[in-house]
Amino acid sequence: MNKTRLAFRSSNEKGFTLLESVCVLLLVTSLFSLFPLAVKTFGTAGEAFRPEEDEEWNLFLMQLRKEIRVSSSCQAAQNTLKLNEAGRTVTYEPYQNSLRRRVDGEGHQIVLQNVQSIQFAATGNGVKVAAVYPNGAEKTAEMTFLSRHALFGQTEGNAR
Repeated sequence: MNKTRLAFRSSNEKGFTLLESVCVLLLVTSLFSLFPLAVKTFGTAGEAFRPEEDEEWNLFLMQLRKEIRVSSSCQAAQNTLKLNEAGRTVTYEPYQNSLRRRVDGEGHQIVLQNVQSIQFAATGNGVKVAAVYPNGAEKTAEMTFLSRHALFGQTEGNAR
């Protein structure tokens, strides 16, 4: 009687079978297909921790509007804005690559960062603010004053 050998036999031969190769290829392809999603997720998370220019600009404008509302007078120079409120002089002026706020010539509160240049200009009944960022982006805003602002005007050398 002849014994038949089984088709599957165990041996010590090292190597991949076709089935193992297909499984590895499927696994590697699945991992690579998730890579763009992971990169996008980490990129979005990085942006969440970085202050946005628009958010900082809007916050600056809200603070400036509030101070203009409570001030009694205003004086706009080319790159400086002075507001008088309750006997104090609040000054917005450039400092290095930022815009700072000072009260009565003292203090140092940064209100806008990474600004290449800032311009304040008096308009008919308000002030126009224009900022240029190092990347070339320009942001402008115009705010109007209430009629109670007694002393409003431009200083010399301020014409555009």
